[in-house]
Amino acid sequence: MRENMLMKFKTGSFNSFYNVQLLMIMVVASTLLGGLLFYFILHKPLTAAAEDYARQAAAHTQEITAVTNFQNAHLQMKEYRAELKKREQRVWQYLPEHMGQGEFMLYLERLALHNQMELQMVNPQKNISAEDNQCLPIKIRIVGRYFGLLKFLQGLQDGERLAVVKKMSIVSKGDTLECDMLIHIYAVPAK
Repeated sequence: MRENMLMKFKTGSFNSFYNVQLLMIMVVASTLLGGLLFYFILHKPLTAAAEDYARQAAAHTQEITAVTNFQNAHLQMKEYRAELKKREQRVWQYLPEHMGQGEFMLYLERLALHNQMELQMVNPQKNISAEDNQCLPIKIRIVGRYFGLLKFLQGLQDGERLAVVKKMSIVSKGDTLECDMLIHIYAVPAK
């Protein structure tokens, strides 16, 4: 056997077999190395860049959508200004320049009568002034049925003035309710 291998080595057939095997190993190794180099040098950075561009595109798309929606909502500036003026008028209606104590008490009386309630007491308290507004606390006592009281409170909430119920106590007397409330109304004086 030694002689056979020695003979192959001398004739060069052993060397060519070894060279082919070595060549195959080098081809497989270089293919694997090339694949790894391609993955880490080209594919991975390009994939990360593509994901980054996709995120940026999504953010820009959201921004463009928001701007487009704003432009569509305010397409006609005259209409937009008219809407703002209406909102401002509603605010001044809820918060007028003067307290209008008498008008509000008349409104309370009409609201009570409209909801089959009896307004037994209306007692305005001392005016409270803050930096930019004034507040007038008013104590009232109202007597009536349950659903009438609910409608009265709903009417107070839906009224033309901002009226906040700060305290409320309800006492049941038979089939009627006696309700004491502390209501604050507000005004914003002109500067």
